[in-house]
Amino acid sequence: MHHPTTSTGGVRRALSILGGAAALLLTASCSSDEDMAAYPCPVVAPVRELAYMTKFEGDSQDLSDTLFEARVDQVLPAVNCVYEEEGDGKRAIVYDIQVKFLAMRGPKDREATAKFNYFMAITGPGGKPLARQVFDTEVAFEDNATQGITIEELQPRIPLKQGENGDWYRIYVGFMLSEKELAYNRKNPR
Repeated sequence: MHHPTTSTGGVRRALSILGGAAALLLTASCSSDEDMAAYPCPVVAPVRELAYMTKFEGDSQDLSDTLFEARVDQVLPAVNCVYEEEGDGKRAIVYDIQVKFLAMRGPKDREATAKFNYFMAITGPGGKPLARQVFDTEVAFEDNATQGITIEELQPRIPLKQGENGDWYRIYVGFMLSEKELAYNRKNPR
């Protein structure tokens, strides 16, 4: 059976996660001795127990009280991964990432929309947390559909220290869950 899918929600741009409101850097010029195009990009992955959520009406955790279920369906890295260099020799990675969310409508949904928050986090050498940003989005169930999708576009910027490349960093995505929602996920792994 075919279920229509929709792409809704605004495109989210997370420019300059670690650099504040700094302007984008100039792309590496021919004056650089290194071939930065050959460098690897950071690994991008969902956090397993934060990659799905079940939203219930009220305090119940009975499936008949489900508003919606949602999951990180795909993380599409390397749409564009660019090493950039400023005139003073400082380098950064600017990475275009797409995150596809799939939502399924529950029996208690009356709004025909699944609204939720998700995060993108960056870790550095040794798994040290460097940055985390939270976004909100929604998936509309158009024409009384039981499923819908949205694709969010993110663009983190990761400043690099001398000798570092994308292998030193990881980018994670997942839902912002309450303690109760996280406990539910742990009790009902997928």
